[in-house]
Amino acid sequence: MKKINLIASALMISFFLIFSIGCQEGSSLVGPENTYDTGENQLDKKHKKDKKDKDSDKYSVSQWITAQSGGKITLKVDYKGEYLGQKVKKAKIKAEIKFAPGTIDFDTKFTMTFNPEDGMISFSPGMTFNNTAPLTISVKGVDLKKMKIDKKSLCFVYFDAYGLEVEVDSKKIWVKKDSFGILQVEIPHFSRYGFTK
Repeated sequence: MKKINLIASALMISFFLIFSIGCQEGSSLVGPENTYDTGENQLDKKHKKDKKDKDSDKYSVSQWITAQSGGKITLKVDYKGEYLGQKVKKAKIKAEIKFAPGTIDFDTKFTMTFNPEDGMISFSPGMTFNNTAPLTISVKGVDLKKMKIDKKSLCFVYFDAYGLEVEVDSKKIWVKKDSFGILQVEIPHFSRYGFTK
């Protein structure tokens, strides 16, 4: 009888030990588990970017801007597809922003990205500047007349923190045959900027 009680006690202790280990955070009774996230599968040595990643790289540029010297970021994109609702065979988009010395407080690597879905130019990381920074955008290969857009109704906007469009100084918009743009519009902060009708 003592033997049966001893075995029962040993089994009970074993059960409680297994149960308490299994209930600890991050433990797994069914197999090994990684407790950290590397962002990619380390066993997949032939990992390749998917098409979306490649496209976003194609439409982005990054540049270090210093607080002391300033600098500029220039993005050039050759694009084929929908732009402002019109199918274009080949559009050339160029965007450039310049920073005078002292515009930002510390050296920062900024990224400028063109979004082909809505035609907007966005920046990261978000930041408000000490002085405004002139942004110039030109779009070639898009005919506003074919799109039935009156050049007077073309606006340049940014999206605020609530996702609402805010019009920026549209007096600097220029329109020519198969091209349009905005010249050195002064922007006080980073957001998504672009044209709307």
